Parts: sequence; structure tokens; C-alpha cells
Amino acid sequence: MDMMKLAPCGLDCNACKLRPKECDGCHATSDHVWCGDCAIRLCCISRKKMDNCSVCDEFPCQAVLEFEADTYKHHAAAVRHLREMRGNA
Repeated sequence: MDMMKLAPCGLDCNACKLRPKECDGCHATSDHVWCGDCAIRLCCISRKKMDNCSVCDEFPCQAVLEFEADTYKHHAAAVRHLREMRGNA
């Protein structure tokens, strides 16, 4: 399997143990993505044409803050990684 780019939300698809084999990652041009209607993915990649949210002037936006605050610890860790990339951890 090829190495994938970091997801817009900061998740490392290469390290994901839950990702099904048919998932090509958020940067895929195919329909084989984890969540096709993900608001973060659609905003970052489709609308703003950015690699990840850390480079966005609106970071952290409401969608990212909600993702960070949900019940999944790996989501908070992903946003923490984005903050580190941006330099405001």
C-alpha cells in the first residue's frame, strides 16, 4: 500500500488500524474515502484546495474544534498535531 498524505483533520491514515483496504484516503480522487461527506475534508480539499487544515487562515474553525472535542481521543491528538505543524500548540 502506498503512503498517504496526512488527512486534512490531522489524522495519519497510514497509522489507522480502522481504515478499510478500499479506503484511498482523504486526498483520493476516487470515491473510496472513509467519509465522503466529511465537512472538514470537503472544506479543506474540495473548496479551499489545501493539504490540511493547519495552513488555513481560519484554523481552528468550528468544524475542527468540534472534531477535537468529540469523544474520540485520536481526534484530539490529530488536531494537536495540526496545531504543532502550525506552530501554536
